[in-house]
Amino acid sequence: MKIHSTTLTYDQLPSVYGLLESIAFMWFIVVVTLAISTWVVSKLWHIHSIPKHVAKERDLPQAKLIFWMCILGLAYKPLWIIAVLLIVIDWQRIQEWLRGVKS
Repeated sequence: MKIHSTTLTYDQLPSVYGLLESIAFMWFIVVVTLAISTWVVSKLWHIHSIPKHVAKERDLPQAKLIFWMCILGLAYKPLWIIAVLLIVIDWQRIQEWLRGVKS
């Protein structure tokens, strides 16, 4: 049973084919792709370094730990999440709780 004939032939190429074949257009695509990729990576780096900046601003005692957690978080993401959580932890209260000191 035949639904469509299979003898399709094209007499001419699509009009955009000339543009896609040009070297200048391909270089334009490469440059735009690299620019967008660079912009995205820079924004991701900025977001990734937020815990470091917040820890430094607040002058937290665990600022160095947060810095290293952020750096190592580039390879292993849960470390970055722990670094974010370390910012909001009140270390004085935890030390008091561990020592059994009541306020």
